[in-house]
Order: sequence, then C-alpha cells, then structure tokens
Amino acid sequence: MAEDLTFALDIGTRTIIGLLIKKDKTGYEIIHSAVSEHPTRAMLDGQIHNVVEVAGEVKKVKEELEAKSGKKLKKVAIAAAGRALRTVNQSFNLELDKKTFIETEDVNRLELLAIQKAQSNLSANENQAEENLNYHFVGYSVSKYRLDGIEIGELIGQRGQNLEADLVATFLPRIVIDSLLSVINRVDLEVEHLTLEPIAASHVVIPESMSTFNLALVDIGAGTSDIAITKDGSIIGYDMVPIAGDEITEQISESFLIDYNTAEKVKCNLQKEETLNVKTILGDDIEIDSQSVLEVIEPQLDTLTESIAESILNINTTPPQAVIFIGGGSLTLGLKEKFSDKIDLIPNRIGIRKKDDLENVLGEIEKINSTQTLTPIGIAVTTEETQNKAVFIDVEVNDETVNLLTISQPTIADAFLAADIDIKDITPSMGMGITCTINGELKTVKGEFGEKGSLYLNGREASLDTKVSTGDQINFDYAKPGKDAKALIEELIPDKDLVSYHIYLDGSKNEVKTQIYQNKNWVTKETPVKDGANIKYNIPQTIKDGISQLLEIPPDILGNKRIEFTFNGEKKEIVKSPYLIREEGNLVNLDRKIENNLKLTVEKKENNEVTIGDFLQTEGNNDIKIEFNGSDLEIPNKFWEIGVNGDQEDINYKIEEGDKIRAWSKKLTVDRVFEHINYNISNTMKENLNIKINQEEASLKSKIKDGDKLLIEVSKKSNKF
Repeated sequence: MAEDLTFALDIGTRTIIGLLIKKDKTGYEIIHSAVSEHPTRAMLDGQIHNVVEVAGEVKKVKEELEAKSGKKLKKVAIAAAGRALRTVNQSFNLELDKKTFIETEDVNRLELLAIQKAQSNLSANENQAEENLNYHFVGYSVSKYRLDGIEIGELIGQRGQNLEADLVATFLPRIVIDSLLSVINRVDLEVEHLTLEPIAASHVVIPESMSTFNLALVDIGAGTSDIAITKDGSIIGYDMVPIAGDEITEQISESFLIDYNTAEKVKCNLQKEETLNVKTILGDDIEIDSQSVLEVIEPQLDTLTESIAESILNINTTPPQAVIFIGGGSLTLGLKEKFSDKIDLIPNRIGIRKKDDLENVLGEIEKINSTQTLTPIGIAVTTEETQNKAVFIDVEVNDETVNLLTISQPTIADAFLAADIDIKDITPSMGMGITCTINGELKTVKGEFGEKGSLYLNGREASLDTKVSTGDQINFDYAKPGKDAKALIEELIPDKDLVSYHIYLDGSKNEVKTQIYQNKNWVTKETPVKDGANIKYNIPQTIKDGISQLLEIPPDILGNKRIEFTFNGEKKEIVKSPYLIREEGNLVNLDRKIENNLKLTVEKKENNEVTIGDFLQTEGNNDIKIEFNGSDLEIPNKFWEIGVNGDQEDINYKIEEGDKIRAWSKKLTVDRVFEHINYNISNTMKENLNIKINQEEASLKSKIKDGDKLLIEVSKKSNKF
C-alpha cells in the first residue's frame, strides 16, 4: 500500500464499510469508499458466525477499493466490537525476601502477577454462557504503587520489602479476535492496527475540547448498541445492549407482512415521507402511513431506550452531562424523545452526530447513511494517530506454539500470559509462613526464599521483558519454591521467660518451669509451632505458682478466701487454704518470690481454717531456743494471754472475718520448762534444786529468754539432770 493511504474496514452486523483515507496538513480526506451488505445473517449481534460468507463480502469491498485506487491493498485497520471488551481492576501484593533496593525485574514480576490474577478473576466472574471463553490480554495501565504501605510514584530504585500495585487490565475474547483475523487472512490482508469500535468512534466524535466532560457515546447498529462512557479525558467503562435497529425493522416486517429489506426502507424513510407504497410478501400493494409505523414500533423503541439508559446508569451511577448517538439506528424517529424520558435528561443534552459534524474530515462515503460512517472514519484516524500498533505473532514456549496479540512490541512476559503460564513458575517464591499468637501477641515466621528458574530465548539467557518476534523459541525451567517455615515454641518465647527452678517438696526433688499451652493443650518448649496456633504460657513467679504446678491444682485453691481482722489494734489479713506449706517447720508466705532449691513440706488439711496459732507463726513468733543442762532445747512460744472480741480464748481459736484479737506473750519461766518436757517435780524436790541461769542463781519463777543457758542440780544428791 502506498504510504499516504490508510485502509480502514468496519465489519458490522448488516454492513461492511471500507475506505481509503489520506492525511494532510489540515486533517483527513476520504479518497475512496466501498460498502457491501451481508446477503444472509452471517453476523449476529456484532459477532462473526460464518467466516466464509463474511470473508466473501470483505473481499468484494477490498477489490472495489483496489479497482478505484489502482493500488494493491496489503494492510488493513480493523476494530472489535466494544461489547467484547473486558476490563478488570486488580490489586496485588508482593513480598520480597528482605528489605532491598527495587529493581526493574521486581516491578515486572509484580505487574505480571497482578495481570494473571486479573485474568483468573475475569474467568471466575464470567457468567455460565461465557465461562469457557479464552481471552487475549491486550494491555494494562497502573494507577497506583505502594511500598511498605506508602503510596509512591515509582518503585524502581526505592528500598523496601512489600510491593503493591493497583492496575486496570484489558482483555478481549479470543473468539472475537480469532474470527476477525480469520476473515482478514482469507482475503490476503495483514492487520496494521486493531482498536475497539467505541474507542475509534469517540476519537472523532468527541473532540479534545470535550474530553473532560462526562459523556455517553451510544452506537446503535443493526444487531447491538455499543456504549462507552468518558470522563476526565478517558473512557471509564463499556457495555453492550443486544437490542438495536434489527428489532425495530423486524417488528415493521411482521406487522405489515413485508420482507426485511422493505421494512428497513420503511424505517429509514419515516422522517422523509408521510405515506409509503410497499408490496407485501403475498404480492399485495399497500399504503403505509408513518403514524401507523410509529405506533407499531413504540414497544420496541421503549425497550431499546430503557435498556440503553439502564446500562449507562449501571456504569456511571448518575445521568452523564450529555449523550451522543451515532450509527444507523440513531435516526429512528422518536428515539431521542423516548430516551430523554428514560434517563432524565433534557432533549437538548442528547445529540445525534453525523459525518457532516466532523470539521477536519473531507469527502463522503457513498451508499450509506452518514451516521454509520463515524466508526470506519474513527478506525482510520486512530490508525494514523496511535503510535502503538497491534502485533500478531506466533512463538514457541517449551515447544508449544502460542499466538500473541499485543498493542506494542511483545515480550516473553506477554508470551507467558498468552500461554497461560503462571509467572510464579519461573520466579522464586517464598515458602509458606507461620502465624500464631503468643499471649495475645501476633507472631510471624517467614518461609525460606526459593531459587530462580532459568529462562532462555533462542538458546540465550533472557528475562521477562526481553522482546520477542514471530518464530522465536522460548524455553524455561521451573523455579524451586522456598521451604515452608518451621519453628519450635522456644524460638518464639523470650529466653528470660523460659525459667526453671528445682524445689524439694516433702524431700523429693521436682522441677518447676514455665508452663506452655498450644491450642489449650499442654506442650513443651521443644514442641513445633502449628500455623494459626493460640499459644499461652505462664511464668512461675511466686511459691504459690510453683506449688500449684507441682500439685496440679489451681493457684487460688492455695489461697481462695481472704479474711480481714485486727490484731492488737492493727489491720491484718489472712488467706484460708486447705494446704499448709512450711519451710523448716514454719508456714511460708505463698506470695514470696520463688527461689531455686527451696525445701518445703506440704500438709493437706481437712479444712482450711486458720487458728490464732497459725497466724502467730506467720507473724514470726518463733520458738524459744535455750541450752538445758548442756543440751539444746526448743520450746514453742505458746504461752499467750488471748482475747477475741472481749472474750478469753486460746491459740486454737479459728479466726473469723472482722474479729478483734488482742494477745500478750507470757514470759517463759523455769517451771514452764518442766511443763514443756512433761516432768513433774515434787514439793520436796523443789526445795533441793540448785537453779542457775547464765551461771547466776535463779528460782522456778525466774524468767528465761531466747539463748539463755539453764543449769539445774539436786543439791543433796549432787546429781545433775
């Protein structure tokens, strides 16, 4: 093809339009055009159903343009129906093995993994009728990057560990593209440029001065009504309504018993003539007035306009600022007024654009309504003004042939996407981590990072962003995944919390240590951590903690009831317990800090009552130690004068809540020493005793204190005890 001409082809449901357009300094000029109508229903709702018949009509258009121009046409610009486009908004998070500087390869991997997730979500969200469709990935754009949770403009060169990307990926069903390519190949043409019909139309219908407005572009063709919504200079959504001009034509045909082509002429001439003379399928000549036709098509017009309005509102939520109709169906009488009621827009906010409205495009397309020429003109113009061209190539991936469609120079990454190869297969992945809670705090153990797989293009080492051409051979070895995380409980608990004490209980050596539970089951510190486990541990800090662990009883049983009372005017508190814990015979303060090598005894009581004697022991009223005739002797300090609530009591009184206790220690005398050793002295013997305390003369009534030396002799016999 000559460099100065662009061949554009619009393959519609009812009509095929081809044109040769030339760009000059002021704009564009249509040099030649050709139009052909499908003689059969070879296309339905914008989709090619009979490749051979459609290719035959395309060939006619091509040959007519070659005859008019005298040039051999080799390349063509085409468009896919906008209804076929699928866009997926996708976010993806990539964790690196450590905090490091971000390289291009890291960003490529992040984006490709996001695209593959979008591709997976696209298939999962398709309805039952379309679930088996395969899709061509045709492009994407990144809207946001985040690094370690902070939004950032560019990742490369930054330092971090957690990478995130938000992007919009675009896909087209393979059947749509493949059927188009099959038609083009059958007529010996190559695709120079591929776009979408609503993108092509909007390129010429919505000038740059209008690009910031929120607009709806509706192309009402024969089989479908394609919709594109623009806002802030870009298209924000697409949709398709499977109702268009054919339904209206068919209603006219059925109502008046006329063939489809005649009904189409009636529809197109409603605005030109009030009455029309036509022949029915039975051969009768009849006269049809336009008012009767309007009444017949009103239900279909209601359905069409209501469906379009509903589709626009589904994408845009609220009515757009304006709606622009194009396509042959947009000229249907009454369409604008009906639609105004359905979408709640005043009629002057609804426009119908024609070729004559284009200021920078000269020339005409013959044999077709001017509203139907905007899409083929748009295809031609976007071919001239778009730098990225669609590329169709075949490559081999591990000896499997893959067809590639991209809008820029394809890379190995594009080939992997087309071959449905998971990028994770060649990129190192981290093993599964472990998460758990330890005493309510979340803990994470990361898996090991895997080994990268090898990647080659035509036998040479390559990367995901290496460019590919038709016939290239791509080979790769799978990456080795990282090992899953493993950990013992002791690795997640601070060393200072893993304590151990040896305690002698009733002469037996025992170990008291940090108690650990995983999912409520008792475990040791060497137990492996389970993913999602709830781990709790208790550190023994007091003697009570240690005893409760050894006796396997709750700590509160050792002291489960507190009693307040006064002792000699001071407020006191005791704890009742069914267990008496002693150290060297004395009751132990259970709240005392635990120590190593404690030597304790335990006595289980039938009840947990506390006597005044028990209390006096805990208060430090210890036994009196003396030397008696050269031998050590311990005498309990049980000689007390005791009053409770005004009444006289002894040391065996059981203390109750609120008691007022007063106690005075009686002094130990020599005769009470005899009472302690249970030795009765007769009156005669008492008269013959020689008593000395600390080598000084004393009597039976002499007082003895802790540490004294008592010597008693019988004077007449001179015998010592």
